[in-house]
Amino acid sequence: MKKVLLLSLSLVLGFSAFAQQRVAKNDVRMSQASAKKVTVGKEDVNPAAAANFAPRTAKSVAVNRFDAVEECPTMWTHYDLQSNQYVANRMYQLPDGSVAATATFSHQANQTASDRGTGYLFLPQGVVPGDEVDPEEYQPQERVESFKTGWPSIAQWKENGEILLCHGNNHMQCFVRETAGQGEWEYKGSLPDYPEGYAYNEYPTWPRVVTCGDNHNIIVAVACLQHSISSDETDLQTVMWRSEDAENWTINYGPLHDLETPWDHNQFSADDYCMAANGNKVALLYSGCLTNSTWLCQSNDCGLTWESIRVWENPYEGREFDEEPAWGMDDTLFMPMNGAVVIDNNGVTHVALNTFEMAHTLDNEPGYYSYWSGRAVDGILYWNDTQVAPIQSEDGNPHHAARLWWPIPEEPGYVRMHADSTKWIGFIPMYDGYDWDNDKYYQGEYHSKFYGASGHPALSCDPMGNLACAFSSPNSYRLQDSGEPYYMRSIYVSYRNVDKGYWDQVVDDITDEEISFTFVANENVFTISVNNTITPGQFWFGYQADDQRGFYWGSEASQSSASENTIWVAKLTPEAEYVSVPENHNAINPMTSTRIYPNPVVDQMNIEVNASQASEMSISVYNLMGQKVMDKNVSVNTGINTTSLSTSNLSSGVYFVTVKANGFSNTMKFVVK
Repeated sequence: MKKVLLLSLSLVLGFSAFAQQRVAKNDVRMSQASAKKVTVGKEDVNPAAAANFAPRTAKSVAVNRFDAVEECPTMWTHYDLQSNQYVANRMYQLPDGSVAATATFSHQANQTASDRGTGYLFLPQGVVPGDEVDPEEYQPQERVESFKTGWPSIAQWKENGEILLCHGNNHMQCFVRETAGQGEWEYKGSLPDYPEGYAYNEYPTWPRVVTCGDNHNIIVAVACLQHSISSDETDLQTVMWRSEDAENWTINYGPLHDLETPWDHNQFSADDYCMAANGNKVALLYSGCLTNSTWLCQSNDCGLTWESIRVWENPYEGREFDEEPAWGMDDTLFMPMNGAVVIDNNGVTHVALNTFEMAHTLDNEPGYYSYWSGRAVDGILYWNDTQVAPIQSEDGNPHHAARLWWPIPEEPGYVRMHADSTKWIGFIPMYDGYDWDNDKYYQGEYHSKFYGASGHPALSCDPMGNLACAFSSPNSYRLQDSGEPYYMRSIYVSYRNVDKGYWDQVVDDITDEEISFTFVANENVFTISVNNTITPGQFWFGYQADDQRGFYWGSEASQSSASENTIWVAKLTPEAEYVSVPENHNAINPMTSTRIYPNPVVDQMNIEVNASQASEMSISVYNLMGQKVMDKNVSVNTGINTTSLSTSNLSSGVYFVTVKANGFSNTMKFVVK
């Protein structure tokens, strides 16, 4: 649990100069000469010590290629605190190409915000962001609800409809429309407040919602119960709902509750989670607790049963900073905070996490820690569920599993990007001729919204499995050209070509002046995305552009008056180098759904394919080393087809089966006992 009021938050650890004026593609290094040191409590705390092993550099560092970016403002709002930490599940795309986006919305420039509610925009098929969007026709002038609400979450509902969850009127509220973007919202009433036996009389807040099943007819949602016991103690509990009609709901504690140690209790707070769904698979990511690990909970049956995975393991899992007797870390810790999750059409779950460095003081006074946020401790970390969990460090030290920048033993005072780009998505961008000034990194109340300098990652996946990740990061280029006293934040995007398997890091600034309306003096934060787009090679993101840095709402607000914030959406179409799009990408995928049973497998595996048309299909089985151990070609007919494979010759372990038809492929993981 984050006890922000008890902690001494401090220090921007910046780095004033690069070793070379020009950024080299495969040898990026920077100076630590101007790194600041903080005094917390009674002890000095220093950055992590050097590690001595051979360097491995990332594959590329490219900035501003000026891809095809089409964007438009969806709405404006004075309410600028879109999240307590990171935003998710506020944007989706229908099969016909229409896109809907939401935001917490208010046109009142005061702390009351009595008109606060769901701001909603719907872009019909054929209306792209680059078109001139008439505010009277598309942009909202008032909230969706008739009463004050907050934190909207939206998803497709059935074939062409949509469902909206938000908190307000002391309950979680539900609204639906049978046809997205048309007609009045139907109020379905409030959801159950808490499971049977809950000790307090509270209602849940800060929801996330997804829909799953063959027709998006099953709803799964998560939120947080928060009971204030005293001024400095809160009882936290995440809850999960499931419904097949948006009227009758079951409610249970979150899937972490079923672990041997129920980490969902008094660990993860509001907005410490995000969700994704694709077909019958649902993923729930917990990330944002300073005293716990990052967890991925997955269900293959639309939320009926769950499996939990430690994506990143905190070596001090479950330890509170104000425990007695006081304790100290034996090494500073690189850890993740903000997160994003998406499931591709092959059933692989992808995770993005922003990272930072922290340390507990070696002091007898509890409740103190230091954290660093700057160039050489910054990064957006990547993992997917075909990889080893938890994430491993290159030097074997669990404190360094989320570390990107490593000291150079032969060059004291310098660090180098030390991980290959299969593991890292991006970082604070580097511009030729623009040095980093540590004093111009604005921190303000951002420590509880970012922790790491780059934050608010959002993932978007196309039908082929190509990925794009957008995130908010300081921009040294904009500072010097605009005369601002601090670096303003931009939205950067990195791409992962499904065929290459690594990230082309920091390749687009979608808020740059040459391609964006939002460049001049805007702070860009709170990134959102369409998790799964319908067009190969295209990705959709949204973000908040503020004409002032900091926030007007919140306990540590830095703005004395409300500013005008614009919520933007942007459609990106990167060059072919960064995505894999086959020539026949407009062809029909004949595999409506695929599944393996039983799983785990003992002697025989059954592969079931629901085919929309007859076609030839290949089946290939691979081990964890990527070696093909079995293959078979079959003909499938329209409807359900089942192919059996003997696994008696396979040793126990994890395998992957890939089925291909008509240029499309699905990959599934299975276990042989």
